[in-house]
Amino acid sequence: MGALRFHKQTMWSDLPEHLMERILGCLPVDCFLRFRAVCKTWNALFSSQHFNSIARNSQPFFILCHAKTQLPSLIYSFITQTWRTISLSFIPHDCPINFTGSASGLLLADINASVCFGFNSPTLCVCNPLTQMYLTLPKMISVSRIMAKATLPAGNKIDEYTIMVVGMSSTGTVVVEAYNSSTKAWKVAGSIPDVVIRNENVFFFTGSLFCKTASGGIMAYNIEQGITSVMAMPTADANNLWGRLVCCKSGVFVVGAIEDNHRLKGVIMWELVFQKTAKEDYKWEEIGKMPSSVCEEFRRSSNSNWFECVGVGDKICFRANESMEILAYDVSTSSWNWLPKFPADLRYVSMQCLPQEIMAGTKFS
Repeated sequence: MGALRFHKQTMWSDLPEHLMERILGCLPVDCFLRFRAVCKTWNALFSSQHFNSIARNSQPFFILCHAKTQLPSLIYSFITQTWRTISLSFIPHDCPINFTGSASGLLLADINASVCFGFNSPTLCVCNPLTQMYLTLPKMISVSRIMAKATLPAGNKIDEYTIMVVGMSSTGTVVVEAYNSSTKAWKVAGSIPDVVIRNENVFFFTGSLFCKTASGGIMAYNIEQGITSVMAMPTADANNLWGRLVCCKSGVFVVGAIEDNHRLKGVIMWELVFQKTAKEDYKWEEIGKMPSSVCEEFRRSSNSNWFECVGVGDKICFRANESMEILAYDVSTSSWNWLPKFPADLRYVSMQCLPQEIMAGTKFS
C-alpha cells in the first residue's frame, strides 16, 4: 500500500504544468479556496496567466456579502450546487461596508468613511475574496460626491481592472472618472448631462456603463466614444409597476414587479434589444413572466414585496426580503428553479453577484 501511495504521488508530481493547470481550472469555485492551501506549487499555479485564462471559462458563481466583515459571508457554486461560507475579515475595517459592484471576481466596496476616518466622502476599496487581497483606492481627482460606480471586466493581464465612478464635481458638473490598475491612478474620462443617477444595479456591458436615473429612466454611457443616451423603462398594463436593472451574460434586462393593494402580484422581464433604425437604436422585448404558482411561493418566502435580483452567467437570481432561498430564472432555457437553502441563518446579508469570470491571480500593490 505504501508503494502504491508513493507511485500515485510520483505520477501526480510528474504531470506537466499545463495539464495540471487545465485540471485545476475545471474545479468549481468553492474548491479553489481549499486547493490553494495544498502546497506552494498549486498556490503558484493559481496566480499564473495560463491558469487564469482557463478559470475564466468556468461556471458562474455568486457571493452573498455581509456588511460586517467579521461575520461570515456565503458563496454558491452552480457546478456543485452547494453553499460554502467565506470570510471577508481580511478587509481591515470594523465599520459596515457596502459592496456596490463586481466584475471578474473582484468586489468593489465603499466604506462608511465618516464613521471610520471622519471623512465626508466614502473611501472606495477593491478586493478579491478568492485570494483574500485588498486595496484602498486613492482619492479621486474631480468627484466630490459619488452618484454611481462600477467595476469593469479585466483586461488581457490577470491583474488588470478598471473602476468607473460617476459623480458631482466641486464645480457642479457631472463627470466620469476611471481608475486603472496598471497606472494606479484616476483620470477624468468625460462628462455627462446633468441627470440624477441612482446608485443601484450599476454595471458595464458591451462598452457602456448602465445605471438608473432618478426620473425612472436608464442611462447608458459609452466609455470609448463619450456618448450618453437616456432611455425610458419598459411599461406594462399595470398601475403600480417598479423595475430593477439587471445584467447577465446574455444581455441587459429590466425586472418589473407588479403590486396590487400592497401585494406582489407578478414579475415581468424585458430584454434590451439593440437595433439600427431611423428613429431609435434600441427597444424593450418582453421575454417572460414569473408563473403564478412560482410567484405565490416566492411571496410566501418573505414578509414584504421587496426583493433583490442579480444576473449571474445566463441566470437572473431573485431573493425575497430576508428569505433563506434563492429563485433562479435561466434566460437560455426560460426555466425557473429554486437553489438550495442557506446552510446557516444568515438572512441579514445583501446579495452581491460575482460574474462567471474568476480573477484568481490578482495582485494588489
